Parts: sequence; C-alpha cells; structure tokens
Amino acid sequence: MLLEEVAEHSQSAGRAEGYHGEILRVGRKFGIASINIFQRGQEVSKTIFDNCKFTCVMMQKTGTSAKYLADKTGIPFARLTGSTSSNTCCKRAKTMKRAR
Repeated sequence: MLLEEVAEHSQSAGRAEGYHGEILRVGRKFGIASINIFQRGQEVSKTIFDNCKFTCVMMQKTGTSAKYLADKTGIPFARLTGSTSSNTCCKRAKTMKRAR
C-alpha cells in the first residue's frame, strides 16, 4: 500500500490516528505492508518511524531536517548531509516488534 503526502494524514508528530494508524500498527499481522512518502519528517507521526522495517531518506534541504531524521532513523547525520550524487541513504531496522 502506497501512502503519499503522509503529513496530510498526521494530526501531530505523536501517535498516528485513524485508519492510517491502524495500518501502521497492526497491518503486518494481516500481511499489509505500507510505503509512506513524505517531505518533512517533523510533520509526520512517530508511529511511522517506530514501525518501519526499512528507511530510505533522500535529499534534505536543511540541516534541521537532516538532524531530525538522523535522530529518528539512526542514519548518520554526515551521510544525510553529504554531497554524494544520489543523496539517498537506506537502512534496515535493527529490531522489529513482532506482530501478535
């Protein structure tokens, strides 16, 4: 399931609510996977970061955004602000909560 402009579905940076929150929290139990696309990490629910198996961060325009995403994802800040040609950094989560 592809979810675009996720900030539009997030009421705050706290827990995701409504159907979007349900998909993020319990979707794996039913075999539902989601790809969440957003432009500013500060505007989306922490549930996305807490429940994602893979994280891919693309170009960040500001150091503030890069630092926020580095803190949330564990991708080193230097990699997010580097001047590589692709400016894309991906990481697999170290641990995942098991679906019950």
